[in-house]
Amino acid sequence: MSTEHDAPPPGEEGVTRRTWLAGALMGAGLLASYGTLAFQFLSFLLPKRLKGETRLLFVGPVDRFALGSVQTIMDLKGNEILVRRNGSDFQAFSSVCPHLGCRVQWMPGEGRFFCPCHRGVFDADGKAISGPPADAGQRLADAPLVVDKDNGVVYLEVEVPNRKGGRA
Repeated sequence: MSTEHDAPPPGEEGVTRRTWLAGALMGAGLLASYGTLAFQFLSFLLPKRLKGETRLLFVGPVDRFALGSVQTIMDLKGNEILVRRNGSDFQAFSSVCPHLGCRVQWMPGEGRFFCPCHRGVFDADGKAISGPPADAGQRLADAPLVVDKDNGVVYLEVEVPNRKGGRA
């Protein structure tokens, strides 16, 4: 059922309201889908910027850490972080073994980390050197440290959780 207002006169081509509305809705759908795709792409390229706010957590003065020692600290989420001093360099690792999630321990006499669950061994730089983690080519997860050499202070960079328990 067509009225004279919906269809163009015979022999004339034109855009009807129905055609225009269909094109506008299709354009809006394409714009929304490309916008979502662009957001996902940017969140992949800029993960820190989009994921949440970070802060520096005071770990302690540099001279608190003896050469070759490893100390355990807690981040804001209650995770154990292992901080190792090697000369003037510092490294920090998660204490969680990447194989099955057990807690690794520092073996000061041997200068390496040990996971008691499956006898996984990691060198002082966190790379697995024996056991199932080495077979899988795994390493301890790094934790970002900031050493302020001018003031002689060590900080851990942590993500600040929001009030709801999620990310900021």
